[in-house]
Amino acid sequence: MTEFPHLFPASQALAAKSADERIRRIRADRWISYPRAEQALAKLDTLIGFPKCARMPNLLIVGESGMGKTMIVEKFVRDHPISFDEASGTTRMPVVTVQMISGPREARFYRRLLAAIGAPEPPRATLSILESLVLRLLAQIRPGLLVIDEIHSLQAGSIREQARFLNMLRFLGNELRIPLVCVGTQEARNALRTDDQLVRRFEAFALPAWKNDAAFEGLIGSLQRSLPLRRESEIDAIAMKRIITATNGITAGIFSLMGQLAIEAIESGEERIVLSEGTNTAGLRTALGETV
Repeated sequence: MTEFPHLFPASQALAAKSADERIRRIRADRWISYPRAEQALAKLDTLIGFPKCARMPNLLIVGESGMGKTMIVEKFVRDHPISFDEASGTTRMPVVTVQMISGPREARFYRRLLAAIGAPEPPRATLSILESLVLRLLAQIRPGLLVIDEIHSLQAGSIREQARFLNMLRFLGNELRIPLVCVGTQEARNALRTDDQLVRRFEAFALPAWKNDAAFEGLIGSLQRSLPLRRESEIDAIAMKRIITATNGITAGIFSLMGQLAIEAIESGEERIVLSEGTNTAGLRTALGETV
């Protein structure tokens, strides 16, 4: 018989460990699946397997800071790791991710790309040399996707600089015939509109803030089953509404708050989150920022 049937299998094993080990794992980054994230991963899967053609499709993932955009990309990268083909002696990197620089500078971006694929930067390289080197190396590692995170930082440059940078992205996508995935806040939409040809190729996928609905109830249920507490937690509808209010529906805030509550439950010996009408626990009141 399972000792902790209220938890996911992986969390059941963790729940048997010491308090210190469980708290350490709660504080570490971990993947929690939910429908909207799975939809984003499915779209990325479609793109990475898309046959090469003259006009490759692209994806723009938008959401406020803390909505889990980068975690989705990191999960996708873990699911598509680097491999080495011993027969040909070549390395394959299915997904290349690079964080957008603070301002649209092509040479700096190419240097970021070289760093992302683990290639040394040539000394005193001109823009044309960097471009040729990046194209040659990317052709060798054969990525299926190029992901540019924090694309909204593009707006730090002038309109002319933005146009040049977006033209460079369009050139990379056309030359390599791979989809581009841009990730950023809502301002990312405006950043891409500088290039009409490029923006038409992007499908927008939004990660909106959570609302107090069935989807949020499912998320809280998944979090409860993933947190390694030895007793089943109790969180009622009133408490869930307060969680939304306290976190503004931001995924990172929700995860952080639930983690704080779980740590409080372990340290107090309660071994469950009890967040319902009539609860009188100081730690819970502090975590929610109000009287529960």
